[in-house]
Amino acid sequence: HQRRPVCLSPRWDQQAMAAALWTDLKGQVSKMKSTHLRTLMADQVRNDAMYVASGQLVLDYSRQKVDTETMSKLFELAEKAGVEQKKQQMFSGEKINETEGRAVLHCALRAPRSASIAVDGQNVVPEVWKVLDAMKGFSDKVRSGEWKGFTGKALSDVVCIGIGGSYLGVEFVYEALKTDP
Repeated sequence: HQRRPVCLSPRWDQQAMAAALWTDLKGQVSKMKSTHLRTLMADQVRNDAMYVASGQLVLDYSRQKVDTETMSKLFELAEKAGVEQKKQQMFSGEKINETEGRAVLHCALRAPRSASIAVDGQNVVPEVWKVLDAMKGFSDKVRSGEWKGFTGKALSDVVCIGIGGSYLGVEFVYEALKTDP
């Protein structure tokens, strides 16, 4: 058998580089396992580098068992794996869910009413808000007792049965209908 030449695409190159970086990053595990968090917390330069504030949002990951070298490797892996490009593709409505051949619309679920996220030339945000408003209306009626069950009585319990995939839908129903803070 004669071997065929292999054509390496830029995507394969990117994936190979990310795999090598992932292997390098996994090498940090033993180092971090043998380092006590108190030792890491004693390094003020490290702690300052792991505290990010923007407006009222604060991200403080200084209590995680990582050092600046580990974080540097994580950021490099994210860069080489194309995370920023994937994020931009997600926010622009591109079809990046390769399994289902569709857009990933997590950002549309969190977008303000005034936002525009186009999929196939259509702004999907108004449709998302239509569904969110209907869900809120339903959950308000259940909580207030206005929505009645088959017996004519207010609902006291809800059974939510998932059909596979993400647990987030079931979790959303629970959070929307719970009455205790």
